[in-house]
Amino acid sequence: MATTTIEHEWEIELPATSAEQVLAALASRDRLFGQSLTLEPEDAPDDAVEAWLAATEVLDGQTIRLGVYVELSGPKEFLEAAREAIEDLVGEHVEAAATEASEAKVVARRPAAEVGFRQVGEDEERPQLIIPEWLAPAKVELPWSFRSCDGKGDLWPDDRLVAAHERLALIPFGGEMLLYALPALPEDEDE
Repeated sequence: MATTTIEHEWEIELPATSAEQVLAALASRDRLFGQSLTLEPEDAPDDAVEAWLAATEVLDGQTIRLGVYVELSGPKEFLEAAREAIEDLVGEHVEAAATEASEAKVVARRPAAEVGFRQVGEDEERPQLIIPEWLAPAKVELPWSFRSCDGKGDLWPDDRLVAAHERLALIPFGGEMLLYALPALPEDEDE
């Protein structure tokens, strides 16, 4: 059976009027970015559809626009059903991220004026550290090739603090940079 590839993208608007809402949007992006999935029809497991997801976020006033992109490859007759299944799955991830945000704890905070952002090399990238893309310096590869730093240019949070947590999210809100701890993502969550 011949396979084909389609691309599908859409946008989800999420509120950004509290630190918890901003955290939920960023946790959503983190849950989606770079996921690869195999969708198998129950009655035809040989006709699987492969999916690859990407996500970005943009702050727009009191709203965050979460852009979702999926590339689907498989038998043409199964691609529409797979697209619908992916949209449902994305909705589940957004709901799970909101739950994570409601249970997250602040582990560190700094005045926003004391925190800057700089490009980092691959050896300093920390995928478990979620930073809003809108804070990135110009011309960096998103989402991991930049980090937050203090006024002296030293990384904040430092590697020791990052390593002490499964996932961290840096949330700018109310004149502060709030560092939240989030639980690790289950590795087999989508299987």
